[in-house]
Amino acid sequence: MIPAICGVLGVLAMFRVRFAYVLFCVVGLAYFPAKVGFAVTPQSCEWLFGWDLALHSFRNYGHIMLFAMFYVMTRRQFTKPGWKTEVFSLLLCLTMGALVEAAQALSGVGHCRTRDLIPDTVGALIGMGGLGLAGKLRGTLMRKASTPA
Repeated sequence: MIPAICGVLGVLAMFRVRFAYVLFCVVGLAYFPAKVGFAVTPQSCEWLFGWDLALHSFRNYGHIMLFAMFYVMTRRQFTKPGWKTEVFSLLLCLTMGALVEAAQALSGVGHCRTRDLIPDTVGALIGMGGLGLAGKLRGTLMRKASTPA
């Protein structure tokens, strides 16, 4: 049920419905404790880092895809263009990634691994690049369309 609710809220957030974005974040974070009836059963986080683990993290395609979409959803909440908005959106994504790991640690659901912030960051950067590329393409197409033949 919660994934379906998040799906609907996510689509609405893409259309700049701000309350849907906020609810998406709240419901998404509540997913982990809700799976265990909001019973707090803390577990420790894996704080291991290293090149092998970092490279292995790039195979976490689920995190990469979800955070690419989350970046786009986050960026859509702001209308002002510029690098400050891009950086702020990226920081919000990384904060959400850290909160997801904390929710996993508190609920005991999933695996709290700080190295999961690596694919989260990669996903957010892919989302940023995708939006940038889409903006460039749209600008090019608009210029071509407005140029008299």
